Amino acid sequence: MNTLWFRERLQDKHLSQRKLAKMLDIDPAAVSLMFRGRRKMTPHDAHQISVILGVPLNEVMRNAGIEVTEDIHNCPIAAHVNEHGAVTLMPRGTHDLAKGPADCPVGTYAVQVRSHASIKDGWMLFVTPAQVPADSNLDQLCIVATADGKQVMAVVRRGYRRDTCNLVLWPSMEILSDAQIAWTSTVLWIKPLY
Repeated sequence: MNTLWFRERLQDKHLSQRKLAKMLDIDPAAVSLMFRGRRKMTPHDAHQISVILGVPLNEVMRNAGIEVTEDIHNCPIAAHVNEHGAVTLMPRGTHDLAKGPADCPVGTYAVQVRSHASIKDGWMLFVTPAQVPADSNLDQLCIVATADGKQVMAVVRRGYRRDTCNLVLWPSMEILSDAQIAWTSTVLWIKPLY
């Protein structure tokens, strides 16, 4: 973590860590821990910080100690998602490649929408390799691994019962209530079919 870089960028914008925490909607102590390298910066945090500071996402990620390379353009298409949000992993060795964003983290992979009935058929969703707890990705589109071993594409919301989440399945917008979540991986970028 390059703490000095973040402090200088905050100074440039006349922001305190406390004000940044408020803008990120997280505890000020969490920002302090993050800038000292004692709390991992999530992809969502990195994206929000890049917008707030007005600097490219790859600069934020590099200075947070997240490995990013400029020349990553081809990501394996490692899975596909159907019209009900169910994700199917593809066997190793069968992955085609898709052109992804240049500033994506190492290990980013693509998920292709396969739904002839949807206008999103053929779209590519580029997913971070990081698997984080659901509460780190609230209100974000993610691949979600449920406790029963299924994977779905969904927006993660707080559940009605303790330690559960409600999932808005994508692209159908069906709701899966009070799901037990093993991990989530954030969708970084969506590439529509042109």
